[in-house]
Amino acid sequence: MSTHPEWNGYELLASGDGQRLEQWNGRVILRPESAALWPWKERSSLPSWEGCYSGDRATGGTWKWIQPLPDPCSVSYGDLSFQIRPTNSKHLGLFPEQSVNWDWIREIINTRGHQDKVQDPDLDPGKKPEMRVLNLFGYTGGASLAAAKAGASVTHVDAAKAMVGWCSENARISGLSKAPIRYIVEDSLTFLQREIRRGNRYDAIIMDPPSFGRGKGGELWRLSEHLPFLLDTAQEALSDQPLFLLLNTYSDSLDDLAQSMIAKRLSRLGGTLEAVELSLLGTIDQQTLPCGLSHRWSAKP
Repeated sequence: MSTHPEWNGYELLASGDGQRLEQWNGRVILRPESAALWPWKERSSLPSWEGCYSGDRATGGTWKWIQPLPDPCSVSYGDLSFQIRPTNSKHLGLFPEQSVNWDWIREIINTRGHQDKVQDPDLDPGKKPEMRVLNLFGYTGGASLAAAKAGASVTHVDAAKAMVGWCSENARISGLSKAPIRYIVEDSLTFLQREIRRGNRYDAIIMDPPSFGRGKGGELWRLSEHLPFLLDTAQEALSDQPLFLLLNTYSDSLDDLAQSMIAKRLSRLGGTLEAVELSLLGTIDQQTLPCGLSHRWSAKP
Protein backbone atom coordinates (compact mmCIF):
# COMPACT_ATOMS: atom_id res chain seq x y z
CA MET A 1 0.00 0.00 0.00
CA SER A 2 1.11 3.59 -0.49
CA THR A 3 1.11 6.26 2.15
CA HIS A 4 -2.61 6.85 2.69
CA PRO A 5 -3.91 10.20 1.38
CA GLU A 6 -5.52 10.87 4.76
CA TRP A 7 -2.06 11.33 6.30
CA ASN A 8 -1.10 14.93 6.90
CA GLY A 9 2.51 15.31 8.04
CA TYR A 10 3.81 11.80 7.40
CA GLU A 11 5.33 10.21 4.29
CA LEU A 12 7.65 7.28 3.64
CA LEU A 13 10.10 8.53 1.03
CA ALA A 14 12.35 5.53 0.41
CA SER A 15 14.02 2.54 2.06
CA GLY A 16 17.13 0.42 1.58
CA ASP A 17 20.36 -0.90 3.10
CA GLY A 18 18.65 -1.47 6.46
CA GLN A 19 17.21 2.04 6.74
CA ARG A 20 14.06 4.02 6.00
CA LEU A 21 13.87 7.66 4.95
CA GLU A 22 10.70 9.47 6.00
CA GLN A 23 9.22 12.91 6.27
CA TRP A 24 7.62 13.82 9.59
CA ASN A 25 6.01 17.24 9.84
CA GLY A 26 8.31 18.63 7.16
CA ARG A 27 11.51 17.10 8.58
CA VAL A 28 13.39 14.37 6.67
CA ILE A 29 14.38 11.63 9.11
CA LEU A 30 16.57 8.55 8.60
CA ARG A 31 16.03 5.54 10.87
CA PRO A 32 17.14 1.88 11.02
CA GLU A 33 14.81 -0.62 9.33
CA SER A 34 15.66 -4.33 9.52
CA ALA A 35 13.09 -5.21 6.84
CA ALA A 36 14.80 -3.04 4.19
CA LEU A 37 17.10 -5.74 2.82
CA TRP A 38 17.54 -4.24 -0.65
CA PRO A 39 19.94 -1.55 -1.86
CA TRP A 40 18.74 2.03 -2.15
CA LYS A 41 16.97 2.99 -5.38
CA GLU A 42 17.04 6.49 -6.83
CA ARG A 43 19.78 7.36 -4.31
CA SER A 44 20.81 10.54 -6.11
CA SER A 45 17.26 11.92 -5.94
CA LEU A 46 16.78 11.36 -2.21
CA PRO A 47 16.81 14.41 0.07
CA SER A 48 19.42 14.72 2.82
CA TRP A 49 18.33 13.82 6.31
CA GLU A 50 17.66 16.48 8.96
CA GLY A 51 17.35 13.97 11.78
CA CYS A 52 19.07 10.58 12.05
CA TYR A 53 19.07 7.71 14.53
CA SER A 54 22.48 6.08 14.55
CA GLY A 55 23.01 2.35 14.94
CA ASP A 56 21.25 -0.52 13.22
CA ARG A 57 18.89 -1.52 16.05
CA ALA A 58 15.85 -0.03 17.76
CA THR A 59 17.80 0.72 20.96
CA GLY A 60 21.36 1.59 21.88
CA GLY A 61 21.77 4.38 19.33
CA THR A 62 21.56 8.14 19.50
CA TRP A 63 19.66 10.87 17.67
CA LYS A 64 21.51 13.48 15.61
CA TRP A 65 19.74 16.60 14.38
CA ILE A 66 20.58 19.20 11.76
CA GLN A 67 17.07 20.62 12.00
CA PRO A 68 15.14 19.35 15.06
CA LEU A 69 11.44 18.66 15.08
CA PRO A 70 9.34 21.57 16.37
CA ASP A 71 8.10 21.27 19.93
CA PRO A 72 5.26 20.43 20.14
CA CYS A 73 5.02 18.51 16.89
CA SER A 74 2.07 16.57 15.52
CA VAL A 75 0.85 14.70 12.46
CA SER A 76 -2.68 13.65 11.64
CA TYR A 77 -4.57 10.84 9.98
CA GLY A 78 -8.04 12.00 9.04
CA ASP A 79 -9.63 13.25 12.25
CA LEU A 80 -7.01 11.61 14.50
CA SER A 81 -4.00 13.64 15.64
CA PHE A 82 -0.76 12.41 17.18
CA GLN A 83 2.05 14.09 19.03
CA ILE A 84 5.43 12.90 17.77
CA ARG A 85 8.84 13.25 19.36
CA PRO A 86 12.09 11.28 19.40
CA THR A 87 12.30 8.59 22.08
CA ASN A 88 15.25 6.74 23.59
CA SER A 89 14.77 4.19 20.83
CA LYS A 90 14.52 4.75 17.07
CA HIS A 91 10.79 5.46 17.32
CA LEU A 92 8.82 8.70 17.24
CA GLY A 93 5.70 7.46 19.00
CA LEU A 94 3.68 6.30 16.01
CA PHE A 95 3.47 3.38 13.57
CA PRO A 96 1.83 4.82 10.43
CA GLU A 97 1.33 1.41 8.79
CA GLN A 98 -1.26 0.68 11.50
CA SER A 99 -3.66 3.19 9.92
CA VAL A 100 -5.26 0.39 7.86
CA ASN A 101 -6.14 -1.34 11.12
CA TRP A 102 -7.60 1.87 12.53
CA ASP A 103 -9.85 2.07 9.47
CA TRP A 104 -10.89 -1.57 9.95
CA ILE A 105 -11.62 -1.03 13.65
CA ARG A 106 -13.80 1.99 12.94
CA GLU A 107 -15.62 0.31 10.08
CA ILE A 108 -16.43 -2.87 11.97
CA ILE A 109 -17.65 -0.98 15.05
CA ASN A 110 -19.74 1.44 12.98
CA THR A 111 -21.30 -1.14 10.67
CA ARG A 112 -21.72 -4.12 13.00
CA GLY A 113 -20.87 -3.34 16.59
CA HIS A 114 -23.66 -0.99 17.57
CA GLN A 115 -26.17 -2.93 15.48
CA ASP A 116 -25.39 -6.14 17.35
CA LYS A 117 -25.78 -4.34 20.66
CA VAL A 118 -29.14 -2.84 19.69
CA GLN A 119 -30.38 -6.33 18.88
CA ASP A 120 -29.30 -7.63 22.31
CA PRO A 121 -32.54 -8.69 24.09
CA ASP A 122 -30.98 -7.99 27.49
CA LEU A 123 -30.31 -4.32 26.68
CA ASP A 124 -32.49 -1.67 28.29
CA PRO A 125 -34.38 -0.03 25.37
CA GLY A 126 -33.80 3.39 26.88
CA LYS A 127 -30.07 2.94 27.27
CA LYS A 128 -27.51 3.72 24.56
CA PRO A 129 -25.64 0.54 23.54
CA GLU A 130 -22.02 0.38 24.67
CA MET A 131 -19.21 -1.34 22.82
CA ARG A 132 -16.42 -2.29 25.22
CA VAL A 133 -12.96 -2.41 23.62
CA LEU A 134 -9.73 -3.44 25.35
CA ASN A 135 -6.42 -2.31 23.84
CA LEU A 136 -3.48 -4.22 25.33
CA PHE A 137 0.14 -3.08 24.84
CA GLY A 138 -1.60 0.09 23.67
CA TYR A 139 1.49 2.28 23.21
CA THR A 140 0.48 5.86 22.30
CA GLY A 141 -3.07 4.89 21.42
CA GLY A 142 -3.73 4.91 17.69
CA ALA A 143 -6.12 1.95 17.93
CA SER A 144 -7.69 3.31 21.12
CA LEU A 145 -8.45 6.63 19.45
CA ALA A 146 -9.91 4.90 16.40
CA ALA A 147 -12.25 2.81 18.55
CA ALA A 148 -13.26 5.83 20.63
CA LYS A 149 -14.01 7.86 17.49
CA ALA A 150 -16.36 5.05 16.44
CA GLY A 151 -18.24 5.44 19.72
CA ALA A 152 -16.77 2.58 21.75
CA SER A 153 -15.86 2.64 25.42
CA VAL A 154 -12.12 1.93 25.49
CA THR A 155 -9.72 0.57 28.11
CA HIS A 156 -6.14 1.43 27.14
CA VAL A 157 -3.41 -0.60 28.86
CA ASP A 158 0.38 -0.25 28.71
CA ALA A 159 3.11 -1.02 31.25
CA ALA A 160 4.90 2.28 30.50
CA LYS A 161 3.40 5.28 32.30
CA ALA A 162 4.90 7.64 29.72
CA MET A 163 3.13 5.83 26.87
CA VAL A 164 -0.23 5.95 28.65
CA GLY A 165 0.22 9.68 29.25
CA TRP A 166 1.16 10.11 25.59
CA CYS A 167 -2.10 8.38 24.58
CA SER A 168 -4.01 10.85 26.75
CA GLU A 169 -2.26 13.73 24.94
CA ASN A 170 -3.23 12.26 21.59
CA ALA A 171 -6.83 11.88 22.72
CA ARG A 172 -6.91 15.53 23.76
CA ILE A 173 -5.62 16.90 20.45
CA SER A 174 -7.96 14.53 18.58
CA GLY A 175 -10.98 16.02 20.33
CA LEU A 176 -11.44 12.96 22.56
CA SER A 177 -10.59 14.42 25.96
CA LYS A 178 -14.11 13.61 27.19
CA ALA A 179 -14.41 10.28 25.41
CA PRO A 180 -14.92 7.14 27.57
CA ILE A 181 -11.28 6.06 27.53
CA ARG A 182 -9.89 4.43 30.67
CA TYR A 183 -6.09 4.71 30.99
CA ILE A 184 -4.34 1.86 32.82
CA VAL A 185 -0.61 1.62 33.64
CA GLU A 186 -0.16 -2.11 34.11
CA ASP A 187 1.41 -5.21 32.64
CA SER A 188 -1.08 -6.22 29.95
CA LEU A 189 -1.25 -9.93 30.74
CA THR A 190 -1.55 -9.24 34.48
CA PHE A 191 -4.40 -6.80 33.84
CA LEU A 192 -6.13 -9.26 31.52
CA GLN A 193 -6.04 -12.01 34.15
CA ARG A 194 -7.36 -9.62 36.79
CA GLU A 195 -10.27 -8.58 34.57
CA ILE A 196 -11.23 -12.23 34.09
CA ARG A 197 -11.25 -12.79 37.85
CA ARG A 198 -13.44 -9.70 38.26
CA GLY A 199 -15.89 -10.97 35.67
CA ASN A 200 -15.23 -8.07 33.29
CA ARG A 201 -15.59 -8.94 29.61
CA TYR A 202 -14.97 -7.05 26.38
CA ASP A 203 -16.68 -7.04 23.00
CA ALA A 204 -13.38 -6.50 21.20
CA ILE A 205 -9.70 -6.93 22.11
CA ILE A 206 -6.71 -5.37 20.35
CA MET A 207 -3.18 -6.61 21.05
CA ASP A 208 0.14 -5.30 19.75
CA PRO A 209 2.66 -7.19 21.90
CA PRO A 210 6.39 -6.50 21.57
CA SER A 211 8.84 -9.24 20.69
CA PHE A 212 10.72 -8.58 23.92
CA GLY A 213 10.07 -6.32 26.86
CA ARG A 214 9.56 -5.92 30.57
CA GLY A 215 6.36 -5.32 32.50
CA LYS A 216 5.67 -2.63 35.07
CA GLY A 217 7.28 -4.75 37.79
CA GLY A 218 10.25 -5.78 35.67
CA GLU A 219 8.70 -9.02 34.43
CA LEU A 220 10.50 -10.38 31.37
CA TRP A 221 8.31 -10.72 28.28
CA ARG A 222 9.18 -12.93 25.29
CA LEU A 223 6.48 -13.06 22.64
CA SER A 224 7.57 -16.48 21.37
CA GLU A 225 7.03 -17.95 24.85
CA HIS A 226 4.00 -16.00 26.07
CA LEU A 227 1.85 -15.70 22.93
CA PRO A 228 -0.11 -19.00 23.25
CA PHE A 229 -1.13 -18.19 26.83
CA LEU A 230 -1.89 -14.59 25.88
CA LEU A 231 -4.24 -15.70 23.09
CA ASP A 232 -6.03 -18.22 25.30
CA THR A 233 -6.45 -15.66 28.09
CA ALA A 234 -7.70 -12.98 25.70
CA GLN A 235 -10.38 -15.31 24.35
CA GLU A 236 -11.53 -15.95 27.90
CA ALA A 237 -11.94 -12.19 28.39
CA LEU A 238 -14.25 -11.78 25.38
CA SER A 239 -17.96 -11.25 25.91
CA ASP A 240 -20.61 -13.80 24.98
CA GLN A 241 -21.14 -12.01 21.66
CA PRO A 242 -17.69 -10.71 20.73
CA LEU A 243 -17.19 -8.50 17.71
CA PHE A 244 -13.48 -8.81 16.90
CA LEU A 245 -9.98 -9.64 18.07
CA LEU A 246 -6.98 -8.01 16.43
CA LEU A 247 -3.42 -9.25 16.98
CA ASN A 248 -0.32 -7.62 15.47
CA THR A 249 2.92 -9.55 15.01
CA TYR A 250 6.12 -8.78 13.18
CA SER A 251 7.95 -10.75 10.51
CA ASP A 252 11.20 -11.14 12.45
CA SER A 253 9.63 -12.22 15.74
CA LEU A 254 7.64 -15.36 14.86
CA ASP A 255 8.21 -18.31 12.55
CA ASP A 256 5.68 -20.09 10.33
CA LEU A 257 4.88 -22.61 13.06
CA ALA A 258 3.92 -19.79 15.43
CA GLN A 259 1.74 -18.19 12.75
CA SER A 260 -0.04 -21.52 12.32
CA MET A 261 -0.60 -21.68 16.08
CA ILE A 262 -2.21 -18.24 16.00
CA ALA A 263 -4.59 -19.25 13.23
CA LYS A 264 -5.53 -22.49 15.01
CA ARG A 265 -6.29 -20.76 18.29
CA LEU A 266 -8.31 -17.93 16.79
CA SER A 267 -10.27 -20.35 14.62
CA ARG A 268 -11.77 -21.80 17.80
CA LEU A 269 -13.96 -18.72 17.97
CA GLY A 270 -15.71 -19.48 14.69
CA GLY A 271 -16.40 -16.36 12.64
CA THR A 272 -13.85 -15.29 10.06
CA LEU A 273 -10.08 -14.92 10.26
CA GLU A 274 -7.76 -13.09 7.90
CA ALA A 275 -4.04 -12.34 7.97
CA VAL A 276 -3.20 -8.92 6.56
CA GLU A 277 0.34 -7.99 5.60
CA LEU A 278 1.06 -4.39 6.59
CA SER A 279 3.31 -2.30 4.38
CA LEU A 280 4.18 1.21 3.23
CA LEU A 281 5.19 2.36 -0.24
CA GLY A 282 8.00 4.85 -0.73
CA THR A 283 6.79 7.88 -2.64
CA ILE A 284 10.20 8.43 -4.27
CA ASP A 285 11.54 4.92 -4.87
CA GLN A 286 8.16 3.11 -5.16
CA GLN A 287 9.65 0.35 -2.99
CA THR A 288 7.24 -1.60 -0.78
CA LEU A 289 8.40 -1.82 2.82
CA PRO A 290 6.90 -4.78 4.79
CA CYS A 291 5.77 -3.77 8.28
CA GLY A 292 4.50 -6.94 9.91
CA LEU A 293 1.33 -8.98 9.98
CA SER A 294 -2.11 -8.38 11.47
CA HIS A 295 -4.39 -11.26 12.41
CA ARG A 296 -8.00 -10.08 12.28
CA TRP A 297 -10.73 -12.26 13.73
CA SER A 298 -14.32 -11.06 13.49
CA ALA A 299 -17.71 -12.58 14.24
CA LYS A 300 -19.82 -13.58 11.29
CA PRO A 301 -22.02 -10.70 10.07
